[in-house]
Amino acid sequence: MARAPIRNRPRFIQVYDCLKRFGPATVVSSRDTTYKVCAEIRNGRETIVGYPKRGEVHIHEDCWGKNMTCEGSLAGGIINGNPSIYDWYNLHCGSTTTQQTT
Repeated sequence: MARAPIRNRPRFIQVYDCLKRFGPATVVSSRDTTYKVCAEIRNGRETIVGYPKRGEVHIHEDCWGKNMTCEGSLAGGIINGNPSIYDWYNLHCGSTTTQQTT
């Protein structure tokens, strides 16, 4: 699957809203870890939550697109996997060719 250039990747809120409407997403890291990814409110914040076999990965808007979350968890599998959360977004909510990156 072709990757969207970094400048054309969707913003956090776009993916969050898409997950609320069409989720959950299933993404697979480069190490073959499968994540169920959902949009949730956690501690009063919009949060994209990835569920591998054990534990959770919380992604907030201020750490969106980074390999490490604000809490120090690795999120690279969700954003860089195949399929990634960006691939899932493009499939379910359209192209990001006109979207702005945060």
